[in-house]
Amino acid sequence: MFKAVPLVLVNIQVAQEEISRATAVLTRLRIMHLINLVETPLGKLGYMGELERDLLDRYQKVGEEADRWAQTLEIPPQVVEIPPDLDPAKDIYPLEERMDNLRRRVGPLLTSVQESVAQLAKLREYEQNLEWLQPAGVEPGALAELHFAYLTPGWLPAENLLRLEQALEHLHHALIPVTQEETRVLVLVAGLAADQGTLDRALKGAFFEPLALPPAATGSLDAMLTDLKSQIRSLKASQQQMDAERARLRDEMGPELVRIRNRIDLTRTLLRARVLFGKVDRSYLVSGWIPASLVNELKEALAQELGDRAELEILSPEAIPGAREGILKIPILFNNPYLLRPFERLTTAYGTPAYGEVEPTALLAVSFLLMFGLMFGDVGQGGVLFLLGYVIFRRFFRYTDYGIIMMECGVSSAIFGFLYGSVFGVEDLLPALWFSPMQNIAYFIKIAVLFGVGAISLGMILSFINAVRLKTTRLPAAGLLAALIYWILAGLGVRYLLTGALEWDFWVAVGVAGAILLMIVVFILQRLWLAPAATEPSPDGLGLKLLEGIIEVVDGTIRFVANTISFIRIAAFALAHAGLFIAVFSLADTLNRMGGGGLVYWLTIVVGNVVIILLEGLVVSIQIVRLEYYEFMSKFFHGGGEAFKPLERGAAP
Repeated sequence: MFKAVPLVLVNIQVAQEEISRATAVLTRLRIMHLINLVETPLGKLGYMGELERDLLDRYQKVGEEADRWAQTLEIPPQVVEIPPDLDPAKDIYPLEERMDNLRRRVGPLLTSVQESVAQLAKLREYEQNLEWLQPAGVEPGALAELHFAYLTPGWLPAENLLRLEQALEHLHHALIPVTQEETRVLVLVAGLAADQGTLDRALKGAFFEPLALPPAATGSLDAMLTDLKSQIRSLKASQQQMDAERARLRDEMGPELVRIRNRIDLTRTLLRARVLFGKVDRSYLVSGWIPASLVNELKEALAQELGDRAELEILSPEAIPGAREGILKIPILFNNPYLLRPFERLTTAYGTPAYGEVEPTALLAVSFLLMFGLMFGDVGQGGVLFLLGYVIFRRFFRYTDYGIIMMECGVSSAIFGFLYGSVFGVEDLLPALWFSPMQNIAYFIKIAVLFGVGAISLGMILSFINAVRLKTTRLPAAGLLAALIYWILAGLGVRYLLTGALEWDFWVAVGVAGAILLMIVVFILQRLWLAPAATEPSPDGLGLKLLEGIIEVVDGTIRFVANTISFIRIAAFALAHAGLFIAVFSLADTLNRMGGGGLVYWLTIVVGNVVIILLEGLVVSIQIVRLEYYEFMSKFFHGGGEAFKPLERGAAP
């Protein structure tokens, strides 16, 4: 949980004629993160990737056409078994031939469907426009016969009507409103034919949209509507025949088209992956990271598919020179329980951990929920958050992670609500199991400071653990001394907060001596075990170096203390949360005394709680993320890692 899934590097060597089957196995298992062999020492041995751009473009073109036919025939995507005989160079010719056959059979239907849909949309537009004109009694056929007058119907933004009237006041004209729909008004614009150019320019500036009418309109408006309805019925009957033809072709050609689409999809994946494969003569080398626990599964799958025609080499990260020096990045595969996985989004938003360093998702999740409960403790509002999160979890699958986070925040809020004795801001329904924030402000500030001391101290401890794990750097002496001074100050401060004592006694001396001894041991151990810190020759004298060290110690100590004080915002926002409840109840009482009655009182309470949940919940979440990133994770998180992306069908490696 605090460490990524252990990975091993697997090198698979197969002959050229077997590479497609080997890739199909890897695609089916979805357990290998490919690496580019050109960027590794193997690239110097002649293993080079290949990008068959022309062949990939041909598959891309065929794939787009297959998708178009599948959409025409209404065939949804289906996952079928991966064929073992993929050969991109040979498969393209029969695939293109099959697509030619499909084009001849489905092409006319596609053309007819597109034309029918476009024609039906146009006829329905004409029908709607004629129905808009019916109340005005305008005959479209008569408009084309006008020689000395200019008359055109169209839509105009309602706020532009007066402006257009003013712009045309110097012309003989008439603006006749017919009907209004929301913010638009249908008007008849009349004027002299000689002024048509001026009228058109004024109408264009007023965002006038001419009403589309049937071309070569003749006869009465009712007769034209009757004719349009007849054409629409005829077109719908034609579409029913096309639907029957489409169903017949779907049943006849559907299975073949599904196989073609899957084969194209897998072949494109194979061609993209070959960019990362290494090839020498007629031999391929596939290299990538897989979870150490799945090595046997990969061996069994390759043996079942290829027998003894594939050679495997398994290497641990410690045995790879490039990985030790950081030249070859090891990807990160998170290893968190289901309820903590959504918080991986917060971790990766800050950065991707480097392989081997502490994976902070679990710590981030626990501290996030604790701070949220401390700052937003209320039984009723916690229950509302849980229900909202549950709705998101069940209904909006794209936001499942956020639904889980919201449910967990709701549970934390409800738990602290019981500890505070608060239900929708009412504090006399339940007894406070711990304390009431508004009645124990000084105590709450102490809790927030203690939480800050714990978070900062944990961050510094994790920083040392990362230094030991990564073995690439060591903590500076100034940083260790700043941490020592901070812990001494923090210990004295915590003792004062808990007991009120400031005198130097035996236990204070023991604590200070223990902290000094601990930092000395850490200083010695990291210089014995860890890689030496990179140093550059400096012309500065000893005095200047000593001054720089003192400044670093003072700066580090001040930053640690300031980071701790920043956690007081936990108490501040919890008190603000309670203060908003007081404001809501005061407003409700005021409105009730002014004659609003019980309905207004409870409506104010409900609206106030909704505002608090939306506003305060968002603000609290933002403040917690800030504390996590800038006060906690910045102490130890290195980042710079790479996410684990397995080779899978349809994905570009």
